[in-house]
Amino acid sequence: MRISPFILLTALLLPLFACTRQEPLPDSPAPAPQPGSRIPGTAIIQLSEQTADHFAIEDYPDVAAALGVISAERVFPDAGEFEARHRAAGLHRWYSVRYDEAVSPTKAREGLGALEGVEAIDFPRRKVRRGFFNDRYLADQWHFVNDGSLGAMFKRGIDINVEPVWREFTGGTRDVIVAIIDGGIDLKHNDLAGVVLPAGDNGSRNFVPGYPPNTIPADDHATHAGGIIGAINNNGFSCSGIAGGLDGAGGVRLMSCVIFGSDEDSRDTDSGDEARALVWAADHGAVIANNSWGYEFDTEEEARKEAIAFENEPSSIKSAIDYFIANAGLDADGNQTGPMRGGLVVFASGNYGWNHDVPSEYSPIVSVGAFGPDGKMPRYSNYGPWVDILAPGGSDTDDQYAEWIVSLATNQGAAYMVGTSMAAPHVSGVAALLVSYFGGPGFTNDDLKERLLESARYDVIDLQGRSVGGGMLDAYAAFQYNLTPVDPSKADIRFISDYAGDYRFKAHETVSLGIIIRGNERLKLPVRFDSDCPGASATCSSSSAQIQIVAPKAPAGEYTGILRVGTIASYKISFTILENHAPVVVKPLENQIVNAASASIASIDLSQYFQDPDGEQPTYKISLTGDDLLSARLSGSILSLTPDGYGQAEVTVTATDALQASCSSTFQLLARNTYQDLDVFPNPVSDVLNVRPGSDTAVQLALYNGSGACVISRETQAGPFQPVRLDVKALPAGVYALKLSYGSRQQTVTIVKY
Repeated sequence: MRISPFILLTALLLPLFACTRQEPLPDSPAPAPQPGSRIPGTAIIQLSEQTADHFAIEDYPDVAAALGVISAERVFPDAGEFEARHRAAGLHRWYSVRYDEAVSPTKAREGLGALEGVEAIDFPRRKVRRGFFNDRYLADQWHFVNDGSLGAMFKRGIDINVEPVWREFTGGTRDVIVAIIDGGIDLKHNDLAGVVLPAGDNGSRNFVPGYPPNTIPADDHATHAGGIIGAINNNGFSCSGIAGGLDGAGGVRLMSCVIFGSDEDSRDTDSGDEARALVWAADHGAVIANNSWGYEFDTEEEARKEAIAFENEPSSIKSAIDYFIANAGLDADGNQTGPMRGGLVVFASGNYGWNHDVPSEYSPIVSVGAFGPDGKMPRYSNYGPWVDILAPGGSDTDDQYAEWIVSLATNQGAAYMVGTSMAAPHVSGVAALLVSYFGGPGFTNDDLKERLLESARYDVIDLQGRSVGGGMLDAYAAFQYNLTPVDPSKADIRFISDYAGDYRFKAHETVSLGIIIRGNERLKLPVRFDSDCPGASATCSSSSAQIQIVAPKAPAGEYTGILRVGTIASYKISFTILENHAPVVVKPLENQIVNAASASIASIDLSQYFQDPDGEQPTYKISLTGDDLLSARLSGSILSLTPDGYGQAEVTVTATDALQASCSSTFQLLARNTYQDLDVFPNPVSDVLNVRPGSDTAVQLALYNGSGACVISRETQAGPFQPVRLDVKALPAGVYALKLSYGSRQQTVTIVKY
């Protein structure tokens, strides 16, 4: 095992995941797995119906002692409201028995087989994730759109043909949930935040023993697979996702079902967890289960024998797969509550270049092999008639990173990886698009599987001398599959709008227009929206459209939008975005006086002073100059000013609208002791002595020195914001008497000049 070199592009600006494992070159022999692929000290047993509810290993002390039994418990715990459904599926009959790891499987089979009611015994294998390469590099996602421009190894059209689906049908809807049975998806990644269900009783969950069930440790492999399916589209960040929506708000949702611990943690190989994860996903809203993992085998012959046994003999994981297929999308009473009746289980076919695999060879599963951008099936991909479909997984090369699959990695990163682990989520993502568009009452997993597999393109991929059972994944062909031809003269497409306005939108408005489409329920012709307005977009399904007009994104003017159903019907709207007008000052802000002695608060409703001609509620900004004497706080249009000391400041209020047009008004704020009629400051004084009355009035004043001589006299109008200013700089230092007369009052103040 070699370590790939790190390749860093300065243009990337995002941390990428480092490659620590490689696949062989195309002509190299397939790698042999490490020996010891069975998990020691663990057995899964199936009990008879009569025994299951009463089984306790303590009732068999001789067997327990001989095997060194540690525990025996149900693989699928009591499921509450879903328990009756679990029992109907026989899930309550499966028990996990842990015993001394030194005991051989032969001895364990002999001892457990002697117990009353034991009908089947299975010794679980270690799981292995089916993606290998990743390194620091950024390139286009050829697997979505490959026009051949990336180089000689990129064959035009070797992609999943998803762009026309985004353009004509859908980018994925939130009512579709895809379970990622893997490590933990990075819940904080900017391209997944809000898309991945949070951990909890109805969301993502950890099934690795020893981990809290609501702990989802971020893992690169799972984040990469989840990103292929659901990375948010059109948000200006990192990678795109097949079903990641169209408008930056996300598309389908992901459920992270954790069955792998960290790379350093041996608990990632524990058994039973993957079965519980599938059952949990079915019971909590997922209708598609993506599995980019499989079991380890020592040889291809061992894998062949195990595949035959898996098809014909019971096992807990097989029961869980069957349960998901039968019950996903249904409530505990069997009523359809999700967008599809039943579930689709997708598995990566494996990366050993073998003709057999478990569990992906199990016939009800959709098994996914890989192809590269050159149109060849890579040597690492398992093959055989049980491989149902081929999807992008990357080429065999160990250093041409652009030929791998780029998707998300942890810590806001992106990474290149290669393997059937990457191929499987391409199929899951297209399946999620199909359910988003065609799903609804009566739509079944068989309908989905037929549309997905029967539309695949054959004789496109070079299998390099091998054979598979299916063709190349083609998203657009899957949407066009079995669409009923329509005579335009007989089509009865009707549009019903819920909007009663005049289609004249103010420059700051965002408006949603709901359109119901009648007559397309059976036809399911593609619905698309086109407009010459930069701020207009729509989310469309076969039966409805939600048109959104974001007026701030477009200049003022007249625009048109057209909603089209296939080529047979259209609905036109004409609308106007009006000119924007800046906010205006309807009356100037008055000067304010606050009592600094009691820290009283001045409260001003700015909406009485500012108005927006367009009816918008402007936002406000405050700036202060002068004495550092107050704190300002805004709550909507209410400005609160609290004095922190004595003095005067200038306050400027700016009102701004959504298009950043603004106006301003300024006032003076005075913080003084309002219990006093008059302020004389500073005292002692060196240069200028201020005399400030508490209200506008006539003031007579005279300043006398220590000998009783009048050195300054003044008679003037004064007020709180127009104090009398006496220049005393030239006077000698000493004690003076200031005699004041204002209104009907007289006052003498001792002044110290220094």
